[in-house]
Amino acid sequence: MAAEYGLRLASPADPLTDPQALVPPAWRDLMPEGPKAALYFGAEFCEDRLPDADEAGAFCARARDEGLAATLMTPLVSPAGLARTAALLDALGAGGWRPDVVFNDWGVLELLLDRHPSWPRRAGRLLNRSLRDPRAYRDAPQGPATHDVSRYARVRAHLRALGVAALESDADLEGGFLGDGLQAGGEDALARALHVPFTYAASGRGCPLKAALYPDGGGFAKAFAAPCPAPCRGRPQAAPRADSALPHWRAGNTVFYELPVEAARDWLPRAERIVVHAHAAP
Repeated sequence: MAAEYGLRLASPADPLTDPQALVPPAWRDLMPEGPKAALYFGAEFCEDRLPDADEAGAFCARARDEGLAATLMTPLVSPAGLARTAALLDALGAGGWRPDVVFNDWGVLELLLDRHPSWPRRAGRLLNRSLRDPRAYRDAPQGPATHDVSRYARVRAHLRALGVAALESDADLEGGFLGDGLQAGGEDALARALHVPFTYAASGRGCPLKAALYPDGGGFAKAFAAPCPAPCRGRPQAAPRADSALPHWRAGNTVFYELPVEAARDWLPRAERIVVHAHAAP
């Protein structure tokens, strides 16, 4: 099995670590040989964590210097977040950068089509609406995901018709979202990228870490609209659960769990690119 790797960095100065060294020890014999191909940055789950133009430009410069594809991840956005995303993309374009853009919001895709139609577009993992409930791994699994590629065939065909080059996903309980990849041909053939080792369990606009910055009585309602100083920067917080033995982390507005090695074994051969995250991050 051959694959290329993407590395998700939190800072432009972070080291480009060997991807196999970042996954859980039990996974390491499963990881295929392959070159580093892309540097991922930005935010998938929280519009407050989108980088500003200077930071995004520094990531793009780092990717260029390392011979990697700069890949900007963008989240679900509010109207204000869409305007911020537009300003960020315009600033990058004005600076001469043309990153791949991972979109998780249909409004961001429309923005790309209207204002930056030549930039490579990649569908983000929030577009995969399949179940990811960590409680399903509480007992011995009854079998691996079916990976029935007929599921989501119409979504893949629609994305392909809009000029989307690739699908990005984490491991869900059913499989099939990523399809058979480019080698399959057909109107829904898209490149496949798998994000490991963290699978998101839940995400939303409400962020407990942001709400905790406000006095009693000011919490969530105030936190929705107020700017955020990103208290989740750095390592995520362990968030153990009584109903699951899997390691869990809270990273800002999102809860992640570590995919079991048995599921990883089933999923890793189904991607041309493996995107490795050093830490769970929104």
